[in-house]
Amino acid sequence: MSGTWTRAAIEALGPITDVRTTASIFQVDPDTIYSQIRRDEWTTTRVLRLGRKIRIPTRDLLSALYGADLPTDPTVPSASNEITNQQVTGSESQSQCGCRVADVEPIHALRGA
Repeated sequence: MSGTWTRAAIEALGPITDVRTTASIFQVDPDTIYSQIRRDEWTTTRVLRLGRKIRIPTRDLLSALYGADLPTDPTVPSASNEITNQQVTGSESQSQCGCRVADVEPIHALRGA
């Protein structure tokens, strides 16, 4: 599919793609990208390491090629939609956080001791 990569074709890849496809999109040798990733020099996209497999988010490819005009994904946290952690600190009582002793179920052992 070399030379025929359109925005629609990249979007059709799904959420992630492999390094060989990424190399084809950028019209470079896959070993070039692999070596840049190995040396932590690949800054064009994020690199997802799934065990021994390396995957590239297609959203990052689209941003690199077509600019950052993509809508934000609500499932990916960012500084603007980050959920703040509202845990009880040591100085707050249970009555301040809304916790009640009745809400807690006892822990039962899985096996006989």
